[in-house]
Amino acid sequence: MSDHVLVMVGDDLADDVARCAAAAGYQVVTAEPDTCRRAWSDCLAVVVDARAASDLAGLGWPRRGGVLVVGSGEVDPQLWRSALTLGAHDGYLLPEQEHDVVGALSRLRAPRSPAGAVVACLGGHGGAGASVLAAAVAMRAAGEFAGTTLLLDVDELGGGVDLLLGIEDTSGLRWPDLTLESGHVFADSLHAALPRVGTDLAVLCPRRGDVRPVGMDAVTTVIDAGRENGDIVVVDLPRRATSLVDAVVESVDLVVVITSATVHGCAATREMSARMAARTERVGCVVRGPAPGGLSAHHIADAAGLPLIAGMRSERGLVAALESGALSLRPRSALSRTADRVLDRLTDAAGYVA
Repeated sequence: MSDHVLVMVGDDLADDVARCAAAAGYQVVTAEPDTCRRAWSDCLAVVVDARAASDLAGLGWPRRGGVLVVGSGEVDPQLWRSALTLGAHDGYLLPEQEHDVVGALSRLRAPRSPAGAVVACLGGHGGAGASVLAAAVAMRAAGEFAGTTLLLDVDELGGGVDLLLGIEDTSGLRWPDLTLESGHVFADSLHAALPRVGTDLAVLCPRRGDVRPVGMDAVTTVIDAGRENGDIVVVDLPRRATSLVDAVVESVDLVVVITSATVHGCAATREMSARMAARTERVGCVVRGPAPGGLSAHHIADAAGLPLIAGMRSERGLVAALESGALSLRPRSALSRTADRVLDRLTDAAGYVA
Protein backbone atom coordinates (compact mmCIF):
# COMPACT_ATOMS: atom_id res chain seq x y z
CA MET A 1 0.00 0.00 0.00
CA SER A 2 2.42 2.63 -1.26
CA ASP A 3 0.05 5.56 -0.71
CA HIS A 4 -1.21 4.58 2.74
CA VAL A 5 -0.14 5.80 6.15
CA LEU A 6 -0.92 3.84 9.32
CA VAL A 7 -2.11 6.28 12.00
CA MET A 8 -2.31 5.40 15.68
CA VAL A 9 -2.94 8.61 17.63
CA GLY A 10 -5.45 9.92 20.15
CA ASP A 11 -8.44 12.07 19.32
CA ASP A 12 -6.52 15.23 20.21
CA LEU A 13 -4.10 14.65 17.31
CA ALA A 14 -6.28 12.81 14.79
CA ASP A 15 -7.47 15.86 12.84
CA ASP A 16 -3.97 17.37 12.66
CA VAL A 17 -2.48 14.12 11.36
CA ALA A 18 -5.31 13.64 8.86
CA ARG A 19 -4.63 17.11 7.39
CA CYS A 20 -0.92 16.32 7.08
CA ALA A 21 -1.61 12.97 5.43
CA ALA A 22 -4.04 14.51 2.92
CA ALA A 23 -1.60 17.29 2.07
CA ALA A 24 1.13 14.69 1.38
CA GLY A 25 -1.21 12.59 -0.79
CA TYR A 26 -1.79 9.65 1.58
CA GLN A 27 -4.81 7.57 2.45
CA VAL A 28 -5.15 7.01 6.19
CA VAL A 29 -5.38 3.53 7.71
CA THR A 30 -6.24 3.33 11.41
CA ALA A 31 -5.68 0.39 13.75
CA GLU A 32 -4.90 -0.48 17.35
CA PRO A 33 -1.33 -1.52 18.25
CA ASP A 34 -2.26 -5.15 18.95
CA THR A 35 -4.08 -5.64 15.61
CA CYS A 36 -1.93 -3.67 13.16
CA ARG A 37 0.60 -6.29 12.06
CA ARG A 38 -0.40 -6.37 8.40
CA ALA A 39 -0.63 -2.59 8.09
CA TRP A 40 2.65 -2.19 10.01
CA SER A 41 4.38 -4.16 7.26
CA ASP A 42 2.42 -2.82 4.27
CA CYS A 43 1.93 0.89 4.81
CA LEU A 44 4.56 3.24 3.46
CA ALA A 45 4.54 5.41 6.60
CA VAL A 46 3.41 5.14 10.22
CA VAL A 47 2.41 8.01 12.53
CA VAL A 48 2.11 7.28 16.25
CA ASP A 49 1.67 9.23 19.46
CA ALA A 50 3.23 8.53 22.84
CA ARG A 51 0.67 5.93 23.93
CA ALA A 52 0.83 3.98 20.69
CA ALA A 53 4.65 4.11 20.59
CA SER A 54 4.83 2.72 24.11
CA ASP A 55 2.26 -0.01 23.36
CA LEU A 56 4.02 -1.04 20.13
CA ALA A 57 7.42 -1.17 21.83
CA GLY A 58 5.93 -3.30 24.61
CA LEU A 59 4.43 -5.70 22.08
CA GLY A 60 7.84 -6.18 20.48
CA TRP A 61 6.94 -5.07 16.95
CA PRO A 62 9.95 -5.23 14.60
CA ARG A 63 11.76 -2.02 13.70
CA ARG A 64 10.86 -0.47 10.38
CA GLY A 65 11.50 2.74 8.47
CA GLY A 66 9.05 5.56 7.90
CA VAL A 67 7.88 5.91 11.52
CA LEU A 68 6.96 9.45 12.62
CA VAL A 69 6.16 10.29 16.23
CA VAL A 70 3.84 13.19 17.02
CA GLY A 71 2.80 14.85 20.23
CA SER A 72 1.22 18.01 21.59
CA GLY A 73 2.90 20.06 24.28
CA GLU A 74 5.74 18.76 26.44
CA VAL A 75 7.16 15.41 25.34
CA ASP A 76 7.80 12.62 27.84
CA PRO A 77 11.37 11.28 27.45
CA GLN A 78 9.90 7.76 27.46
CA LEU A 79 8.26 8.61 24.14
CA TRP A 80 11.64 8.96 22.47
CA ARG A 81 12.94 5.72 23.94
CA SER A 82 9.89 3.88 22.59
CA ALA A 83 10.23 5.66 19.26
CA LEU A 84 13.86 4.65 18.84
CA THR A 85 12.92 1.03 19.58
CA LEU A 86 10.44 1.16 16.69
CA GLY A 87 12.95 2.71 14.29
CA ALA A 88 11.71 6.33 14.32
CA HIS A 89 14.26 8.99 13.45
CA ASP A 90 12.36 12.15 14.36
CA GLY A 91 9.40 13.56 16.27
CA TYR A 92 7.10 16.52 15.78
CA LEU A 93 4.83 18.75 17.83
CA LEU A 94 1.38 19.42 16.39
CA PRO A 95 -0.12 21.65 15.21
CA GLU A 96 3.03 23.81 15.27
CA GLN A 97 5.06 21.52 12.97
CA GLU A 98 2.39 20.43 10.49
CA HIS A 99 4.51 21.70 7.61
CA ASP A 100 7.45 19.54 8.75
CA VAL A 101 5.24 16.45 9.04
CA VAL A 102 3.90 17.00 5.51
CA GLY A 103 7.47 17.31 4.25
CA ALA A 104 8.62 14.14 6.00
CA LEU A 105 5.66 12.17 4.63
CA SER A 106 6.25 13.54 1.14
CA ARG A 107 9.91 12.48 1.21
CA LEU A 108 8.89 8.94 2.07
CA ARG A 109 6.95 8.77 -1.20
CA ALA A 110 10.09 9.32 -3.26
CA PRO A 111 10.89 6.32 -5.50
CA ARG A 112 12.48 3.40 -3.65
CA SER A 113 13.81 0.02 -4.62
CA PRO A 114 10.89 -2.36 -5.25
CA ALA A 115 9.61 -4.36 -2.30
CA GLY A 116 9.77 -8.13 -2.26
CA ALA A 117 6.96 -10.66 -1.88
CA VAL A 118 6.30 -13.21 0.87
CA VAL A 119 4.42 -16.52 0.69
CA ALA A 120 3.80 -19.06 3.45
CA CYS A 121 3.10 -22.76 2.81
CA LEU A 122 1.45 -25.09 5.30
CA GLY A 123 -0.31 -28.42 5.24
CA GLY A 124 -4.06 -28.75 5.53
CA HIS A 125 -3.32 -32.07 7.26
CA GLY A 126 -0.30 -34.08 8.28
CA GLY A 127 1.83 -35.34 5.42
CA ALA A 128 0.24 -33.06 2.84
CA GLY A 129 3.61 -32.03 1.41
CA ALA A 130 3.93 -28.39 2.51
CA SER A 131 7.72 -28.54 2.92
CA VAL A 132 8.20 -30.04 -0.53
CA LEU A 133 5.96 -27.37 -2.04
CA ALA A 134 7.78 -24.59 -0.16
CA ALA A 135 11.14 -25.88 -1.37
CA ALA A 136 9.86 -26.14 -4.96
CA VAL A 137 8.42 -22.61 -4.90
CA ALA A 138 11.72 -21.25 -3.58
CA MET A 139 13.75 -23.13 -6.19
CA ARG A 140 11.56 -21.90 -9.04
CA ALA A 141 11.67 -18.33 -7.71
CA ALA A 142 15.46 -18.44 -7.53
CA GLY A 143 15.59 -19.61 -11.12
CA GLU A 144 13.03 -17.19 -12.54
CA PHE A 145 13.52 -13.88 -10.70
CA ALA A 146 16.48 -11.58 -10.35
CA GLY A 147 17.96 -11.19 -6.87
CA THR A 148 17.95 -13.59 -3.96
CA THR A 149 15.21 -15.89 -2.73
CA LEU A 150 14.94 -16.64 1.00
CA LEU A 151 13.50 -19.97 2.18
CA LEU A 152 12.64 -19.98 5.90
CA ASP A 153 11.89 -23.22 7.74
CA VAL A 154 10.37 -22.26 11.09
CA ASP A 155 9.39 -25.74 12.34
CA GLU A 156 11.99 -26.85 14.87
CA LEU A 157 10.17 -30.20 15.22
CA GLY A 158 10.05 -30.93 11.49
CA GLY A 159 12.37 -32.99 9.34
CA GLY A 160 14.08 -29.89 7.97
CA VAL A 161 13.79 -28.37 4.53
CA ASP A 162 17.60 -28.37 4.37
CA LEU A 163 17.43 -32.17 4.27
CA LEU A 164 15.01 -31.99 1.32
CA LEU A 165 17.49 -29.75 -0.48
CA GLY A 166 20.56 -31.83 0.39
CA ILE A 167 22.32 -29.02 2.30
CA GLU A 168 21.91 -30.34 5.85
CA ASP A 169 25.70 -30.56 6.25
CA THR A 170 26.44 -27.20 4.62
CA SER A 171 27.96 -24.67 7.01
CA GLY A 172 26.12 -21.43 7.69
CA LEU A 173 23.75 -19.62 10.01
CA ARG A 174 20.80 -21.43 11.62
CA TRP A 175 17.94 -19.92 13.63
CA PRO A 176 19.63 -20.38 17.06
CA ASP A 177 22.64 -18.41 15.76
CA LEU A 178 20.60 -15.35 14.81
CA THR A 179 20.94 -12.47 17.29
CA LEU A 180 18.74 -9.39 17.20
CA GLU A 181 20.52 -7.05 19.56
CA SER A 182 19.86 -4.07 17.29
CA GLY A 183 16.31 -5.17 16.48
CA HIS A 184 17.19 -5.19 12.79
CA VAL A 185 18.70 -7.58 10.25
CA PHE A 186 20.53 -6.41 7.14
CA ALA A 187 19.59 -8.62 4.22
CA ASP A 188 23.00 -8.54 2.54
CA SER A 189 24.74 -9.76 5.70
CA LEU A 190 22.07 -12.40 6.24
CA HIS A 191 22.38 -13.76 2.69
CA ALA A 192 26.16 -13.99 3.03
CA ALA A 193 25.88 -16.04 6.23
CA LEU A 194 23.23 -18.57 5.14
CA PRO A 195 23.62 -21.97 3.46
CA ARG A 196 22.72 -21.77 -0.21
CA VAL A 197 21.36 -23.83 -3.05
CA GLY A 198 23.12 -22.48 -6.11
CA THR A 199 23.84 -18.76 -6.05
CA ASP A 200 20.37 -17.27 -5.51
CA LEU A 201 18.56 -19.42 -2.93
CA ALA A 202 19.48 -18.80 0.72
CA VAL A 203 18.00 -21.11 3.36
CA LEU A 204 17.44 -20.49 7.08
CA CYS A 205 16.49 -23.56 9.13
CA PRO A 206 16.53 -24.79 12.72
CA ARG A 207 19.67 -26.63 13.78
CA ARG A 208 19.21 -30.39 13.77
CA GLY A 209 19.00 -31.70 17.32
CA ASP A 210 18.17 -28.27 18.78
CA VAL A 211 14.47 -28.15 19.64
CA ARG A 212 14.43 -24.62 21.07
CA PRO A 213 11.43 -22.81 19.55
CA VAL A 214 12.14 -20.48 16.66
CA GLY A 215 11.48 -16.96 17.93
CA MET A 216 8.60 -14.95 16.52
CA ASP A 217 10.62 -11.71 16.59
CA ALA A 218 13.46 -13.36 14.68
CA VAL A 219 11.14 -14.66 11.97
CA THR A 220 9.21 -11.42 11.45
CA THR A 221 12.43 -9.41 11.42
CA VAL A 222 13.98 -11.67 8.75
CA ILE A 223 10.78 -11.49 6.68
CA ASP A 224 10.84 -7.70 6.86
CA ALA A 225 14.52 -7.63 5.87
CA GLY A 226 13.86 -9.83 2.85
CA ARG A 227 10.83 -7.81 1.79
CA GLU A 228 12.76 -4.53 2.08
CA ASN A 229 15.58 -6.03 0.01
CA GLY A 230 13.24 -6.98 -2.83
CA ASP A 231 13.54 -10.74 -2.16
CA ILE A 232 11.02 -13.48 -2.74
CA VAL A 233 10.58 -14.96 0.75
CA VAL A 234 9.07 -18.43 1.17
CA VAL A 235 8.11 -19.61 4.66
CA ASP A 236 7.55 -23.28 5.51
CA LEU A 237 5.06 -23.18 8.40
CA PRO A 238 4.12 -25.89 10.90
CA ARG A 239 0.46 -26.78 11.37
CA ARG A 240 0.52 -25.91 15.07
CA ALA A 241 -1.62 -23.01 16.30
CA THR A 242 1.06 -20.71 17.74
CA SER A 243 1.67 -16.98 17.99
CA LEU A 244 4.53 -17.38 15.50
CA VAL A 245 2.26 -18.98 12.89
CA ASP A 246 -0.39 -16.30 13.46
CA ALA A 247 2.20 -13.52 13.10
CA VAL A 248 3.53 -14.92 9.82
CA VAL A 249 0.06 -15.54 8.38
CA GLU A 250 -0.96 -11.96 9.17
CA SER A 251 2.12 -10.44 7.54
CA VAL A 252 2.62 -12.40 4.29
CA ASP A 253 1.19 -11.62 0.87
CA LEU A 254 -0.18 -15.13 0.31
CA VAL A 255 -0.84 -18.25 2.39
CA VAL A 256 -0.91 -21.54 0.47
CA VAL A 257 -2.63 -24.50 2.12
CA ILE A 258 -1.82 -27.83 0.46
CA THR A 259 -4.07 -30.87 0.81
CA SER A 260 -4.44 -34.32 -0.68
CA ALA A 261 -7.49 -35.08 -2.84
CA THR A 262 -9.13 -37.26 -0.19
CA VAL A 263 -12.21 -36.95 2.01
CA HIS A 264 -10.06 -37.03 5.17
CA GLY A 265 -7.66 -34.45 3.79
CA CYS A 266 -10.54 -32.20 2.77
CA ALA A 267 -12.14 -32.39 6.23
CA ALA A 268 -8.88 -31.49 7.98
CA THR A 269 -8.15 -28.70 5.50
CA ARG A 270 -11.56 -27.17 6.11
CA GLU A 271 -10.59 -26.77 9.78
CA MET A 272 -7.31 -25.18 8.74
CA SER A 273 -9.18 -22.89 6.35
CA ALA A 274 -11.35 -21.60 9.19
CA ARG A 275 -8.21 -20.89 11.24
CA MET A 276 -6.62 -18.96 8.39
CA ALA A 277 -9.80 -16.98 7.65
CA ALA A 278 -9.63 -15.48 11.13
CA ARG A 279 -6.19 -14.03 10.30
CA THR A 280 -6.12 -13.16 6.60
CA GLU A 281 -8.08 -13.14 3.37
CA ARG A 282 -4.98 -13.90 1.27
CA VAL A 283 -5.29 -17.68 1.25
CA GLY A 284 -5.36 -20.21 -1.57
CA CYS A 285 -5.32 -23.97 -1.91
CA VAL A 286 -3.17 -26.51 -3.77
CA VAL A 287 -4.76 -29.94 -4.15
CA ARG A 288 -2.37 -32.87 -4.62
CA GLY A 289 -3.38 -36.10 -6.34
CA PRO A 290 -4.06 -38.91 -6.66
CA ALA A 291 -7.81 -38.76 -5.98
CA PRO A 292 -8.86 -42.28 -4.86
CA GLY A 293 -12.54 -41.31 -4.76
CA GLY A 294 -12.51 -39.39 -8.02
CA LEU A 295 -12.89 -35.97 -6.37
CA SER A 296 -11.62 -33.13 -8.54
CA ALA A 297 -9.31 -30.39 -7.29
CA HIS A 298 -12.14 -27.87 -7.65
CA HIS A 299 -14.48 -30.02 -5.54
CA ILE A 300 -11.85 -30.38 -2.81
CA ALA A 301 -11.06 -26.64 -2.75
CA ASP A 302 -14.76 -25.70 -2.69
CA ALA A 303 -15.47 -28.13 0.14
CA ALA A 304 -12.50 -26.78 2.09
CA GLY A 305 -13.72 -23.21 1.58
CA LEU A 306 -10.59 -22.00 -0.23
CA PRO A 307 -9.93 -20.61 -3.71
CA LEU A 308 -8.01 -23.07 -5.87
CA ILE A 309 -4.51 -22.08 -6.96
CA ALA A 310 -3.58 -25.37 -8.61
CA GLY A 311 -4.42 -29.03 -8.83
CA MET A 312 -1.28 -31.17 -8.91
CA ARG A 313 -1.32 -34.69 -10.26
CA SER A 314 0.75 -37.36 -8.61
CA GLU A 315 4.37 -37.24 -9.72
CA ARG A 316 5.90 -40.65 -10.28
CA GLY A 317 9.19 -41.22 -8.54
CA LEU A 318 9.12 -38.06 -6.40
CA VAL A 319 8.96 -39.84 -3.04
CA ALA A 320 11.71 -42.27 -4.01
CA ALA A 321 13.86 -39.40 -5.27
CA LEU A 322 13.49 -37.54 -1.99
CA GLU A 323 14.50 -40.65 -0.05
CA SER A 324 17.67 -41.10 -2.05
CA GLY A 325 18.84 -37.52 -2.58
CA ALA A 326 18.03 -33.83 -2.80
CA LEU A 327 14.90 -32.43 -4.43
CA SER A 328 15.42 -31.95 -8.15
CA LEU A 329 12.85 -30.16 -10.31
CA ARG A 330 12.25 -31.00 -13.94
CA PRO A 331 11.10 -27.85 -15.78
CA ARG A 332 7.72 -29.21 -16.89
CA SER A 333 7.04 -31.56 -14.01
CA ALA A 334 3.75 -31.35 -12.09
CA LEU A 335 5.57 -29.93 -9.06
CA SER A 336 7.36 -27.26 -11.12
CA ARG A 337 4.14 -26.17 -12.82
CA THR A 338 2.36 -25.99 -9.45
CA ALA A 339 5.19 -23.91 -7.96
CA ASP A 340 4.92 -21.56 -10.94
CA ARG A 341 1.17 -21.18 -10.37
CA VAL A 342 1.85 -20.28 -6.74
CA LEU A 343 4.43 -17.68 -7.82
CA ASP A 344 1.99 -16.20 -10.33
CA ARG A 345 -0.63 -15.81 -7.59
CA LEU A 346 1.97 -14.40 -5.20
CA THR A 347 3.30 -11.74 -7.57
CA ASP A 348 -0.25 -10.67 -8.41
CA ALA A 349 -1.17 -10.41 -4.72
CA ALA A 350 1.97 -8.49 -3.79
CA GLY A 351 2.19 -6.31 -6.88
CA TYR A 352 5.73 -7.63 -7.26
CA VAL A 353 7.74 -6.44 -10.25
CA ALA A 354 10.54 -8.80 -11.27
